[in-house]
Amino acid sequence: MTKTASLLGVAFVAACLALPSTTARAQSAQTAEGAQAFLATMAKRGFSRVTFLDTLGRPNHVTGTHTVDISRIKLSIKEETSSNVVEKSLGEFVVSGLSSGDAQGAVDACTTRIDSFQPPAGVFENSSTTWEEPGFLVSVTVLKSEVWNYTEGFKKFVTPQFIDWRQAQVVRSNEGGRIDVRAKGQAFATNILSFLPGDPELADRIEYATKFLRMSCDETADTGF
Repeated sequence: MTKTASLLGVAFVAACLALPSTTARAQSAQTAEGAQAFLATMAKRGFSRVTFLDTLGRPNHVTGTHTVDISRIKLSIKEETSSNVVEKSLGEFVVSGLSSGDAQGAVDACTTRIDSFQPPAGVFENSSTTWEEPGFLVSVTVLKSEVWNYTEGFKKFVTPQFIDWRQAQVVRSNEGGRIDVRAKGQAFATNILSFLPGDPELADRIEYATKFLRMSCDETADTGF
C-alpha cells in the first residue's frame, strides 16, 4: 500500500467516525417547536399551573351562589331556604395539556395553547351540621346544609386560552423554584403560565426553554437590538 493510499484510508475512517456526531448535533438542534414540545411534556408531568387575571387584577375570580337549607324537626318539619351571590378566587389551576397553535387553529410555534386544566376542589363545596335546640316538652333537631356552587362561573375559563410568546414576559422567582410566563390574554387581561418542577436543574431547563421561545419569537430580534 502506498503512502498516499494509506492517508486516504485514514481520512475516510475519520470522516465516517464524524458522521454520528454530526447527526446527533442535527437531531438536538434547538427550535421553537422543540421548546413547545418540552413545555408540553412538563405539563403532562404535573409541573404546570395557570392563572387568569381579570381587569381588576383578580386571579381566577368567579361568582357563584351560596345556598343554605335549614330544617327544624319537632312534631313536624319546618324548612327554610336562602340563597345569595358570592365570589372568590379559586387559586391556581393545574394544567394537564399544552400544545402549539393560535386561536384560529393554525400551527404556530410562537403561541402556546392551554388545552386543558383541572377544576379545583373549590368549584363546588358543601357542608352539613346538626344540633339540638331546647323546646317545650320536646327538643328541636336542626339540620343545616350549605352549598357553595361556582360551576357556572368556572365555565368562562374552559375555552382554550393562549400564551403569545411574541409579547410574553418570563420571570423566575427569587428562590429559583418557580418560572412564570405572563402574556396578554384574549378573554382575560393577563394569562400566567407557571412551572414548578421541584428540581433546580429541571427549573433551569424550563427557564431556558421559555426564554428561548421568547427570543425566537421576538419580532424585533432581526434588527440586531
